[in-house]
Amino acid sequence: MAMKLIRRESVVRHNPDARVPVTPEDHIQHMTDISSARFKYLQNSIVKELGSSDFQVDVHQAIKTSLFFVNFSVGQPPVPQFTIMDTGSSLLWIQCHPCKHCSSNHMIHPVFNPALSSTFVECSCDDRFCRYAPNGHCSSNKCVYEQVYISGTGSKGVLAKERLTFTTPNGNTVVTQPIAFGCGHENGEQLESEFTGILGLGAKPTSLAVQLGSKFSYCIGDLANKNYGYNQLVLGEDADILGDPTPIEFETENGIYYMNLEGISVGDKQLNIEPVVFKRRGSRTGVILDTGTLYTWLADIAYRELYNEIKSILDPKLERFWFRDFLCYHGRVNEELIGFPVVTFHFAGGAELAMEATSMFYPMTESDTYHNVFCMSVRPTTEHGGEYKDFTAIGLMAQQYYNIAYDLKERNIYLQRIDCVLLDDYSPSK
Repeated sequence: MAMKLIRRESVVRHNPDARVPVTPEDHIQHMTDISSARFKYLQNSIVKELGSSDFQVDVHQAIKTSLFFVNFSVGQPPVPQFTIMDTGSSLLWIQCHPCKHCSSNHMIHPVFNPALSSTFVECSCDDRFCRYAPNGHCSSNKCVYEQVYISGTGSKGVLAKERLTFTTPNGNTVVTQPIAFGCGHENGEQLESEFTGILGLGAKPTSLAVQLGSKFSYCIGDLANKNYGYNQLVLGEDADILGDPTPIEFETENGIYYMNLEGISVGDKQLNIEPVVFKRRGSRTGVILDTGTLYTWLADIAYRELYNEIKSILDPKLERFWFRDFLCYHGRVNEELIGFPVVTFHFAGGAELAMEATSMFYPMTESDTYHNVFCMSVRPTTEHGGEYKDFTAIGLMAQQYYNIAYDLKERNIYLQRIDCVLLDDYSPSK
């Protein structure tokens, strides 16, 4: 079941009062703030520092930092939804009537009203999904979930089952079996009215990925091209399982996927990084692949090795652009970095994530008003405190031109470098 991934720039109506980044320094700070917010979102969902809640993240951060959204419909008759794709959480929840704080006055789609759907069924207290829902418990003979967020508001409602309707890229319609989801009656104040919920693809049984067959894949193309129309997500048995496998670890407790990164090379040179730097030894260690941030946040020792190697290659050739501790240069990526060596992340089992210059460096200026500047799209996790020095989150810049497939039964991730337009079952509707 394939569907298009929708870029945020094509749908989000920007706040006219928001300050637009104008200088390269503004732009670098803006990009960093977005990726930093996502890092905090991830860490709070992993570490769960604020109590016993399953999914303690700030939904505002989730909305601000997510780059890709998924369209589908819920119920019969189908009601359109517009949700954030998130591999870091394990529940699909949407706003439902009766609704407190729903942003229905400005939303593109109406809030889902269960009373008007002929296929809506509430989950009973003894339903197995109730055990895995965030703070799932029984109240008035209903299975109630509660997702708590840092901001103090969150998503509360009933766990229910409903049919989902997806439109594939070639225009076909697919209707699923009844899927467990969160029908959110209290969802906090949302920042952007286009958004109606979160589509969780984590490893817990409540995850849409698990319910639809334990396989999913996504393909991300050129992030610099806002009009690139071939980004896609495939759920279920039709997932594009391509390329080399590498094992993943996950527990149904937090649903987060961890990878086994063994080393990093720049061209033919293997960087001097002990593999133990990437080993998972607790909640603030290990390596994950993240769909919600542009940057890659790299464990401190690995970051310093990569930083020094790239600096030694580019400093003799290019003029530095100085901004804090960022590695930035004057020029254009596609002009100054022709022939730049490929940076490769090497995973257990032989799978690789190879990054050419356009994946390693992010252009910070899009107009000629200021001199063109580009910066390395990798940052140290120690920016968030020394306790994160052994944690790594690989972001979307590094995942460009890759099809990434998850097989939860086999406990593997498959990495295949490809232009998404070449995927066999992808036929974009005109």
